[in-house]
Amino acid sequence: MRRLGSPAKRPSYINSLIRCMHSKSPRVRHTALRAVFEAREELASMTSASMPQGVDAQLLDGLYSALLTAVCPNDYQTIPDTRPDGSFHKDRDFFYIRLIYALTEKDGWCQGLSDGHLEWCISLVNGICREDYLRVGSCLLVIFERVKSLGKGLSFSPAEERQQLPIADAWDTAQYASRDDPYVDGIQALVKVTRLHLTTLDDRVPREWFADLAAKVHRALVNLQQRQAFHVNAGIAQAEIDAAISSMKDLHTDLGHIVEEWNTSQRDDEASES
Repeated sequence: MRRLGSPAKRPSYINSLIRCMHSKSPRVRHTALRAVFEAREELASMTSASMPQGVDAQLLDGLYSALLTAVCPNDYQTIPDTRPDGSFHKDRDFFYIRLIYALTEKDGWCQGLSDGHLEWCISLVNGICREDYLRVGSCLLVIFERVKSLGKGLSFSPAEERQQLPIADAWDTAQYASRDDPYVDGIQALVKVTRLHLTTLDDRVPREWFADLAAKVHRALVNLQQRQAFHVNAGIAQAEIDAAISSMKDLHTDLGHIVEEWNTSQRDDEASES
């Protein structure tokens, strides 16, 4: 993962990225966005309590604002998706969502998420549904949940958004994406969203749904375990892979407990009726 330059050159490099993200050229803006995305972990670590030399809140605010300009230069006008500045541009918006996902992991960045960024994230839901459940769909839902946890209002129903980005479909993708996709950061986001989704379910959900979901999680887990060397060669840290595997193991275990509790309850009901 790239960095934002050496300590001495970091402020000028960030200012250069800001200027590029205000460029009239979509290609220049998207290239600058990709550069910020590559440095997302370093950027996320910059908080008011740990501001690096030469960087201040004003500079970071300028960068945050420029990110929105990079993806939404037309003030939310509907532009055909086939154009470089289309309302939905797969590569541009996938990098953007995963960048915002990394930043909002820190409360300081999450609290500073402007309404413009929220509106843009919400506007991307339908496009994401068509393209990628695993890596970015899950990240998008986690962003919404993080914002909600800070008491910010959102102009949508969480239940409706979960229906638009179905959990079972996301795990369908996860079963196979790990075979050729060098990114595993979406796995932990998907696990988090799945757990949030489970808290909204009621007794009307059939046991078969949980059993099917558990099977999909297990297959995704096996695929990721078998492809660890591929991910490491693609530049993914072993610690990140281990964390994704551990989170899937825990989720699979918990789903198994839910299925077993359902089976036990069913047997008890049948025994009481006989």
